[in-house]
Amino acid sequence: MEYLRLIGRLFYILFGFLSVAILILDFGFYYPETWKPYVALSIRSLVTFFILYESIHLLFTNKRWKEYVSLHKIELIILLMLGLEFIYEQDIVAILKSYHISAEDTTLIFLSANQVLFLFSNLAHFFRLSRKQDSKKLNPSILFVLSFAFIILLGVCFLHFPKSTTSAVKSIDLVFTTISATCVTGLSTVDLSSQFTLTGQLVVLLLIQVGGLGLMTLTSFFSIFLTGKGSVSDTMMVKDLLSEETMGRAKEVLKQITIQTLVIESIGALLLFYSFPENFPIALSDKIYYSIFHSISAFCNAGFSLMPSGLTTEAFKHSEGFLSVIMFLIVIGGLGFPVLFQIRTRLSNPFDYKFRWSVTSKLVFWTTGFLLLFGWGSYYFLEGDYTLKGLTTSEQIFHSLFYSVTTRTAGFNTLELSQMGLPITFISFFLMWVGASPVSTGGGIKTTTFAISLLNITNQIRGKERMEIDHRTIANSSIARASATIVLSLFVIFLAIFCLLLTENANFIDLCYEVVSAFGTVGLTRSLTPHLSDYGKIIICIIMFVGRVGILTLLVALSKKVDHISYEYPKEYVVVG
Repeated sequence: MEYLRLIGRLFYILFGFLSVAILILDFGFYYPETWKPYVALSIRSLVTFFILYESIHLLFTNKRWKEYVSLHKIELIILLMLGLEFIYEQDIVAILKSYHISAEDTTLIFLSANQVLFLFSNLAHFFRLSRKQDSKKLNPSILFVLSFAFIILLGVCFLHFPKSTTSAVKSIDLVFTTISATCVTGLSTVDLSSQFTLTGQLVVLLLIQVGGLGLMTLTSFFSIFLTGKGSVSDTMMVKDLLSEETMGRAKEVLKQITIQTLVIESIGALLLFYSFPENFPIALSDKIYYSIFHSISAFCNAGFSLMPSGLTTEAFKHSEGFLSVIMFLIVIGGLGFPVLFQIRTRLSNPFDYKFRWSVTSKLVFWTTGFLLLFGWGSYYFLEGDYTLKGLTTSEQIFHSLFYSVTTRTAGFNTLELSQMGLPITFISFFLMWVGASPVSTGGGIKTTTFAISLLNITNQIRGKERMEIDHRTIANSSIARASATIVLSLFVIFLAIFCLLLTENANFIDLCYEVVSAFGTVGLTRSLTPHLSDYGKIIICIIMFVGRVGILTLLVALSKKVDHISYEYPKEYVVVG
């Protein structure tokens, strides 16, 4: 029996690779019409094998039924979905035909759905097998950096497929778009709506979603919650990735991250659909697609738009309802998942006297509120003679708020930034540099880093040795990390500006804006991005990657940790300042 099980597993792995190959062929390449029946037959055969394999596995398992169900949730869910699809296939076809979807497209939808389900099943098996390997020695920082590098590599490959672009696009532009999407920046050297097909746009959207949540977050979720009980090493890894104090809380936060993201993005898409500008006529299917795309892009603070002119298009520029939903999604995405988890806990138990806001949440609320109000007021009072000129008072107030929100790593803009005055441009540097909050979809040095450093300066002035917030003493390691992050971020920004001065022939202030925007993964530009040289694009790509994973995280991943020592040399004070 064990011998047969081994053979079945080998076939399962082989068919898994074959399924991925067919999926890539189907969505990435153009092939002769005569191949279609064979491709369809291959997919049907793969799905049939999967159903037989899982059914036999279920019948002859040596585990108790409840234990098997706990360990094979995703496979059983997929079996149920395939069964319902088989039973109600005619009804589904009838519904699709009512939306003028041809029989050929219906077949493709069924085959694609089956391929995706089969792929998910293979992922479940992969996570279950990989968990048996010892991963205790892996550094979370290394995994975090490598996960982003891996998804960027996949994205570059997918965008090079013939079906991804409408015409020939330079490889450097595809690499730039991939990194910008994965790092949820929003800078683009090409027009997403005209130069990418639906396949290419969906690849970009998937990169945004994975980049916003973090690949390690997604893989950990599948490993722990879809393939059974997670191991101690799994949970420890999640604890370090999310910077949580306890293993139990880390698992709960991870679960809530995935659920909250799906719920918020779904609600956001629904609100965007119903607030879509009426004077921007598009088909119903496109309206649904645009709403979903912009909801994910806004929540992940990516800033990518399917409109050729972005949100500066007149129809969207004067659509306060649509833009208000975008702002809401940006702010929610930038607060950070642990903070969202606490907000949800508080709202679900409003009278729980034991509930206590964490110091991180309080710092996030105060710093975010201050930065939003500061940016809002600054833009309103400084841009009256520039980008706000000609607008009514209510429109000036609204667009000032939108700009304050979008500089928090979002990247959407409703006004022409190249016409923006220099004073607000300098203030924008500060807003983009600080960015969003930790463990969020945004970038920058983070709100808590700025707050901790500011309080540390206050303590130094007052001669106070310990930093205390809300009856809690802040760890020295957190203070040191905040200071190091600020110094390193400024070093990276200054170095990148210097490199661009050597490669680009552009206005100095535009170069500075581009670099800070890339480092903060904001995605705003003063019309410079499409005109960058190839060397300039490479520099911005590096800055976007460093800004997303964090310069300190990157250096920790690349450095060898020193062994802890039990002795201490005599202290000596060095004159500084």
